[in-house]
Amino acid sequence: MRQKLQLKGDTSLSQSAIQRRNSNQRYKSPIQGRKLFLSHVIQTPLSQQYGQTQQQQQQHQQNQIIQGRSHSQSNVVFQDEIPQKWPIIQLPFLKNTEPTIFFQYPPVCEDKRPLVNARPMTEEEIKKYSLTCKVLGSAPYKCVLTSFDWAGFKRIDEDDEDEEWNVQWGIGNKTTLRNMNRFQKINHFPGCWNMGRKDLLWLNLSKFKRKYPKEYNFIPNTYLLQYDYDRFIMAQEAAQKDTLWIKKPCADSRGRGITMVSKKSKVKRDKNFLIMDYIYNPHLINGFKYDLRVYVLISCFDPLRVYMYKDGLVRFATQKYSTNSKDLTKRYIHLTNFAVNKLSPNFVKNQNSQKDDEGSKWSHHAYRKKLDELGVDSRELFNRIKDVVLKTCIATEPFMLDSNAKSQEHRYGYFELYGFDVLIDENLKPWVLEVNVSPSLNSSSPLDKKIKTSLISDVLHLVGVPLWDKKNYKISSPPKYNQRNIKEIPNINTSNCLNKLSQNDFNMLIQTVEEVKRRGKNFSCIFPNPKTIHQYMDLFEFPRYNNKLIERFYQDRCNWLSRFN
Repeated sequence: MRQKLQLKGDTSLSQSAIQRRNSNQRYKSPIQGRKLFLSHVIQTPLSQQYGQTQQQQQQHQQNQIIQGRSHSQSNVVFQDEIPQKWPIIQLPFLKNTEPTIFFQYPPVCEDKRPLVNARPMTEEEIKKYSLTCKVLGSAPYKCVLTSFDWAGFKRIDEDDEDEEWNVQWGIGNKTTLRNMNRFQKINHFPGCWNMGRKDLLWLNLSKFKRKYPKEYNFIPNTYLLQYDYDRFIMAQEAAQKDTLWIKKPCADSRGRGITMVSKKSKVKRDKNFLIMDYIYNPHLINGFKYDLRVYVLISCFDPLRVYMYKDGLVRFATQKYSTNSKDLTKRYIHLTNFAVNKLSPNFVKNQNSQKDDEGSKWSHHAYRKKLDELGVDSRELFNRIKDVVLKTCIATEPFMLDSNAKSQEHRYGYFELYGFDVLIDENLKPWVLEVNVSPSLNSSSPLDKKIKTSLISDVLHLVGVPLWDKKNYKISSPPKYNQRNIKEIPNINTSNCLNKLSQNDFNMLIQTVEEVKRRGKNFSCIFPNPKTIHQYMDLFEFPRYNNKLIERFYQDRCNWLSRFN
């Protein structure tokens, strides 16, 4: 009789499991006729690998936790032996926290996620947890559907009244946000447009720009025509004859409504548009202007947790750059939007994901390689990009928290993938042009499919979709947030942390560490980062207890969490 895989925390393989694995014997599952690899795919404990004492092992793990590294780089098992689309459980790296769903890479990603602290679900668990997702929109992005499909999720129809989904992809209504429980995730924060609308982004950043002019000099000066019309007219009249601006709609995308403005242009007062100083000296590659689409994931605003994806897209204009007055109306020279340039007769479509430096759209990997060939320090440039991305997030943080304050019980249920449009000038200075709440995930080329499907799989794996027994779920009361004294944080250390910190404090620290462990190789944690967190703390409009506690946790570099566990 076929044995069933038991749900145990044992990290060793049974003798029969070893024999089955070594003989390559697999047992057929009645679920969709697929095969299940019955061995546990969990990493060998460190104490067995290195002969360490328990105390040495705990200290070694804590050091790796603080530095954001995996427990070990050896004995990593890949997903070869697990059937396609079979649900996998990602076990926690620390005690007193919940397991989450493991997101396999679909084949289009041309990669495999290592199964570290993970194992396949049993058939009983598949029935028990019944993974479902709700993806809104009549034409949902294929990369989103594919990522859910390969993780073992079933899609609920958008019109289905069943609200027992694990993840919703799409902006939810007030009823959805109100009825969410702690096991559910949704990919938009309330108030997400504080960063996603061009006018609101400028209002938030300009406030910080006035306070920190040197730190916030990475967004072009902007005029909201609803409020700053007279100020712009005065600037236009006083400007030199070759000065340029760019006019954009406040809440539109894909290059719609964008026009160039010169000293002679006539501009009308319009509340739906803004005018931005034009960056006339962009860095060029082969004579063409370009910008970078940088993917940024925010998993929480209190504490602030920000990750930047290590790959993305470089979008080129399709006519060589010129500031000649005769070329002002030529959108293919000045605009880098893909939706605009794909209509150009000069647009070159990528045909092979392996050749990511060809055509009118490149990968960041190819871009870095090209910069290195040009003698540019690509690592330093991307560090500058991380800096302006994080400062943008810090500037919008108070406005986002104001929106989230109305739904504290769901504070860990939201996450947001933003698309930053970053322009690099000839001095290699990055400029934030705009931030997209719902960056396009359409895949018009093999390169698009590879990058965007990998991105979505990594996002969902990082944010951690918890297991949810829907039949036995009981509604719990909202968590209580005790009054906390931020002035006590500097005095917290290893010896007194058990007495000073609450259960919620430890849960927050554990969740922060678990996220960093799940980020994989493609996401870089830019906040809170142990090496740089202190550099940014003074920029926050208000000091936050959770941010300061994480800073102290990293400063102390001691075993707080092992004491709690």
